Amino acid sequence: MQELAARLGEPAVRVETESALLQLLRSRKLEAEVVEVLCIFWMAAKGLGYSPTAELAESILKPSPLSDLLVTSCGLSIQANNASLKEVPEDFEIPDDFNGVQGVDLPRIFRTSMSRLEAYSGLPFVRQMAFEWTENRAAYPDAPYQGDAGHFIRPLGDGFIGQLSTRTALRAISAYLRTMAVAKHFWKMPPELADQESLLALPLHPTLALLKPGRPDWFPEPTDFDGDTEATETSFRTLLARVAAARHGDELIAFNSPVVMSMERCVEVSLVRWSQVTGGNIDDADLAAHLESFWTRRQALSSKTPEPLSTTTLVVPPTLEQLVDKACKAWPLAGTLDFDRMGYLQHDLYPSRLFFPTMSGLHEVEITLRDGQLEVEVENQVVADLCYWNAGWGPARPRQLRGNCGTALISRGKAYRESIGAESRSLRAFYLWQIRTLQRSGSFDEFSETLATGTIYV
Repeated sequence: MQELAARLGEPAVRVETESALLQLLRSRKLEAEVVEVLCIFWMAAKGLGYSPTAELAESILKPSPLSDLLVTSCGLSIQANNASLKEVPEDFEIPDDFNGVQGVDLPRIFRTSMSRLEAYSGLPFVRQMAFEWTENRAAYPDAPYQGDAGHFIRPLGDGFIGQLSTRTALRAISAYLRTMAVAKHFWKMPPELADQESLLALPLHPTLALLKPGRPDWFPEPTDFDGDTEATETSFRTLLARVAAARHGDELIAFNSPVVMSMERCVEVSLVRWSQVTGGNIDDADLAAHLESFWTRRQALSSKTPEPLSTTTLVVPPTLEQLVDKACKAWPLAGTLDFDRMGYLQHDLYPSRLFFPTMSGLHEVEITLRDGQLEVEVENQVVADLCYWNAGWGPARPRQLRGNCGTALISRGKAYRESIGAESRSLRAFYLWQIRTLQRSGSFDEFSETLATGTIYV
């Protein structure tokens, strides 16, 4: 999608690319398919100097609240078309296949959102989505479930998860979007609420849409992080030294990436910087075990936006009271982004890869994209940046791994941790680390998992 958007921004191939994409748009049979193509035009308009043609809005044959948002964001007028909408019949019964795909071919969050709206309003949101699911089967009558993820996964062996946008998922997301349209048109759902709920069906997070992969020069060697705890800590200190040499005066705040990926062995490394006030009740030797739950229950950073498709994400920092572990008097300097505008085509990044500074004590922090990387700004000062790279196999990954990519959050100076109210003389810093090792002896066996954790004071 990024490459096609880039072609729309290149004068030499713009006309040819635009014509082909408009033809593709007109051929789409599902609302989610339309949105995915529109995202290409939107990316080109927002970041690559492309001016959309009026023909874009006229080429949408399967509109939805989300497609309306994308067209409006491109500066075009939407073409109202509600003729095909109809409410779920009273005698309609939810089919078994609708319930069967939840949590299997698509995340349960869409069904959960419908249930929540139904409980709040008393309106049949779940039945409407199931009705739309049944109706859009006719879009592909010969293969309504086409897109066999197992075709790509089975040769890799047991225990792999596919990372494909199957037709089943596209049908379900389309049913979700049409339900929003019905709620807006027939049930008088406030347009702002319908638009907000429709963002759940975004293929790409607006702030992350043009994020470009680029592995840093200081990336660990494949032979690092082998051996006992002492050897592992040496590898971590070597990693910190490489970052310091490449970024003089800056600090590595968080790192999360596979560093070894083979068919027999995978190693995933995670590292987060913490601050601690002296006087806690937990011994240093027991600190990693005490904080082990951090890796499964990270501090989620709430976000908001000036407008639905704004390319800027505003993070609301937690308070120090929300962050601090009272037993050890320590708190993480990085947390992960919430799911407010999650892109379903970018789920490798969620939830474990999108680390940003916690910055407690501030009102809000801006996340923006520049030159393919994310920058963290406070009052127009960049305090940190996050880079991302590919690290895995592509269409599948072992289910124990959190993603096929890696990220690193690096500070710009030390301003990112100067908002804390504690006096600097009573503070000390450490890194909490985790290493996940997957091993198997046969090419079709499932990986066994080993976890190691620890802390390094700096």
